[in-house]
Amino acid sequence: MTTDTTDTLQDDLFEPVSAWWLSGTPLEPEHHRLMRRRLTPIVWADTTAAELSPAERSRLAETWTRRSAAEYLAVSTFAVLAIDLVAAGAPADVLSLCMRAGIDEVRHAELCLRMIEIYSGKRLQPPPGMSSLPDDPERPKLHQALANTLLVSCVSETYATTVLTATRDLTKDPVAHAVLTSIYSDEVMHARLGWSYLRYALERGGQGAIDAAAAMVPVALRGVANVVERERPIGVVTDKVRDHGLMTPAEERVIYSACVREVLVPGFEALGIPCGNANQDYGDAWAHAA
Repeated sequence: MTTDTTDTLQDDLFEPVSAWWLSGTPLEPEHHRLMRRRLTPIVWADTTAAELSPAERSRLAETWTRRSAAEYLAVSTFAVLAIDLVAAGAPADVLSLCMRAGIDEVRHAELCLRMIEIYSGKRLQPPPGMSSLPDDPERPKLHQALANTLLVSCVSETYATTVLTATRDLTKDPVAHAVLTSIYSDEVMHARLGWSYLRYALERGGQGAIDAAAAMVPVALRGVANVVERERPIGVVTDKVRDHGLMTPAEERVIYSACVREVLVPGFEALGIPCGNANQDYGDAWAHAA
């Protein structure tokens, strides 16, 4: 009886998240194994999407559509970063976690696609695309790797953990909460990858590495700020929409400002990296500009 129950449970948990986004080849079973790492069961039938108005569902569907595109693009981001790390002779643990991060982003894209289906009834796929990272063939490979790691993991992924935490805290819908929790758990490791490698690279690269990191700080901060500032889908963020894991752009600005002031700048300065006017650039005036 126990074995049968366990087998049934396993079958339920191993159901493909977005079955339409697969090749139809013998690769599928291996793909499912990769997607099940640190599996957090999501009971898709528990969604409360039916309680939303058509406008609210449309607002959420468009948000998850944009998220799916961003997560899909992040697969290539970590692939490009892995090339930089290999060229710089990064340690094996750094490389393996960078490659795993790319797999995590595939999982995130799949989850987003399922959320789109829940809110819109449409089975979409993310648009094709290729991420690009700053590239200067003239600078040392170590400087290239640490600068882009700072951009991708230290800044972007650290902010992702803070905004996901705040978003998850306001989410009441069980499915949206479970999806955000699953993505959040991966983003924490993606951020740890960046901070760990940054320290490693600075210890080996000396002042030149510090200078390369300092030059990337304003670029990285502005890059995330651009995302926070960008135009959002049409539609009001009602209380019910908030219950499904969506906050206002104004709230996100405040969260990013706090992340810069309380996490990113102190973290960089603790490693000896000067941050210039970062606190002023993303202080109260910026946070409340919207």
